[in-house]
Amino acid sequence: MDQNETYFRFARAAALGSIAASVVVAVLTIGGEEWAPLKNALKSAFTHHWLGKSVISAAVFGVIFLLMAWKPSDVERTVRALWYAIGAAILSAAAMTFYFVLHTLGLV
Repeated sequence: MDQNETYFRFARAAALGSIAASVVVAVLTIGGEEWAPLKNALKSAFTHHWLGKSVISAAVFGVIFLLMAWKPSDVERTVRALWYAIGAAILSAAAMTFYFVLHTLGLV
C-alpha cells in the first residue's frame, strides 16, 4: 500500500465521519429543543447538554472513521466523500439555523 492510498483512505474516512457527526449534532440540537427528556438526559449524563452533544458527536466520528479507514479508496471516492461532507455540514447548519429562526419567531 503506497502513501497516496493511505491518504485517500483516511481522508475519505474522516469525511464520512464528519457527515455522521454533522447529522448527529443537528438531530441532537433540534431534538433536544423539542423533546425535553433528550436535553435532560444529555445534561444528566454529561453535566451540560453541549458537552453531551460534543462527546456523542466525537464518538460517532471516531467510530465511523475507524470502521471506514480500512476500506480501500481512490481519488474519485475521496473527493466525492469530501463534497458530501461539505454538503452535510451546510445542510446541518441550515437546518439548525432554520429551526432557531422559527423558534425565535415562536412558530415552533
